[in-house]
Amino acid sequence: MTVSRPLLHHLPNALTVARLAAVPTFALLMLHGGSTGSPMAAVVFAFAAVTDLLDGELSRRLNAQTRFGRVLDPIADRLLIDVAVVLLWLDGRVPLWLVLIIVARDLALLLSLAFHAGRKHGVYVNVVGKAGTLVMLFGLLLAMVTPAGALAAAVVLWTGVPLLVAAGALYAYDVLRRRAGGL
Repeated sequence: MTVSRPLLHHLPNALTVARLAAVPTFALLMLHGGSTGSPMAAVVFAFAAVTDLLDGELSRRLNAQTRFGRVLDPIADRLLIDVAVVLLWLDGRVPLWLVLIIVARDLALLLSLAFHAGRKHGVYVNVVGKAGTLVMLFGLLLAMVTPAGALAAAVVLWTGVPLLVAAGALYAYDVLRRRAGGL
C-alpha cells in the first residue's frame, strides 16, 4: 500500500498535534510520580521531544510547511518545555530562576504572535532556537531521569538557556522588522 503524497503532507502537523496531546499526559504522570519521579513521564516527554525533531525535518523534506505549523509548532514546543520546567521545579529538580527565565522568554514569544507580523506569518524558526530547544529538551529529560541536583542535567540546562534567550531576541527582532516593513 502506497501512502499518497497529500496524506504525507499532513504528517508534520499531525506530529505537532500529537506533541500537544502528550503534554497533559506527561503532566499527570509527573504529578503522580512521587518523589522518585515517573519513568513513564520521561517516556512520554521523550516521545514528545522526538515529534518536535521529526515534524520540522519532515515539513522541510516534504515541502509541507504551513501557516498552521508555523503557529502551532512553537506553541507546542513552549508548552512542553514550560510544563516540564515548572513540574521539575515543583519536584525540586531545577531552580526557580531557571523557571522564571524560561517562562518569561516563552510568554514574550507567544505574546509576539499577537503582533500583526506574528499573526500573518507565524514563527520562522532560526538555527539558534532549534539548537536551544533541542538542548533544553535533552536537559529536561536528564533532569527527569537523574537524581535531583545532578551535574549533567544542570550543565545541559544552563547551556540551553542562553541559546533560547538569544533565539528569542532574534525572533523579536524579526517580528519588529516585519512590523516596521508592513509585512
